[in-house]
Amino acid sequence: MFSRYTFIYALISLMFILICGMTSFWYFEGMSLFDALWLTIITITTVGYGDKVAHSIGGRIMTIVLIVGGIGLFAYVFNELITAVVENHLPSTWRRKKMMRGINNLNEHTIVCGIGRVGQEVSAQLKHEGVPFVVIEKNPTLIEKLQEKEVLYLIGDATIDQTLIKAGICKAKTIIITLPDDTSNLFITITCKDLNPQVRVIARATHPESIPRLKRSGANHVISPAAIAGSRMALTALKPASVAFVQNLTEITMVNLELEELPIYDTSPLAYQELRNSRLREDFNTQLLAIIRNKKTIVNPQPAEKILPGDLLIVFGSKDKLNELEKYIISPK
Repeated sequence: MFSRYTFIYALISLMFILICGMTSFWYFEGMSLFDALWLTIITITTVGYGDKVAHSIGGRIMTIVLIVGGIGLFAYVFNELITAVVENHLPSTWRRKKMMRGINNLNEHTIVCGIGRVGQEVSAQLKHEGVPFVVIEKNPTLIEKLQEKEVLYLIGDATIDQTLIKAGICKAKTIIITLPDDTSNLFITITCKDLNPQVRVIARATHPESIPRLKRSGANHVISPAAIAGSRMALTALKPASVAFVQNLTEITMVNLELEELPIYDTSPLAYQELRNSRLREDFNTQLLAIIRNKKTIVNPQPAEKILPGDLLIVFGSKDKLNELEKYIISPK
């Protein structure tokens, strides 16, 4: 059984013996430091080429010490090293340190709590969109799938404050809570808002009665997979063509059409312009579906509607054109 601390102590002891041996041969035998180190190593490893030997009393005493203590210590360290590699301790340690460096470098990122069926869909979509994110999961079996996909993750319980802090909750932009237990989701929501009041919380609700509780606890959005699935199945039965059209737009990767949210600032070229003068369709081949203003949604706005600072435009179009429009909107007048 590999013991990390015992291995470190043994390695430090071995290094100490190497230094003592090298210093002794240098002092008693008048060798260069390199030759002294060479003699120490071939003595400990029992190679013994015979090209360098100790002649003085002090050098021979040091050789005895190296043979008695150094060889056994070297054999122990070598055995522990092989055990660590075989039991995957070293690779997992290196992987964990690399993972923490990646997580510590995140900023304005998304945290996904739970990697069950819902969490897997969430993480797949985030990765497809190139959104920086980290997953928190306490089941090691589910974590193995993330290792294959090169996703940043933490093995831990998301209901514990320290786990959320390690995941960067204080710097995160959004946290998506996908656990099947509403009580845990409620607790995580409260904790997240306590650690970072500005973080946007998207929580899963398994039972309908949990939806208002999660909202009162600070969740910005509460999603019920059962309600969404039921509603979609009913719509598919009632309006199959419409549902199939929307499904093709959102799920088929070959269809390069997306919805985007674009905020309007004071310095935006579109600020204070009427919609008919915005040239969203002419210059960018995009369609404005709605304007969100002061938490109210203006659906299918009229051509005379003015675009104001603080508005959030819901725009539909190709990804390339939406990127061009976003760059135009954030550019100064």
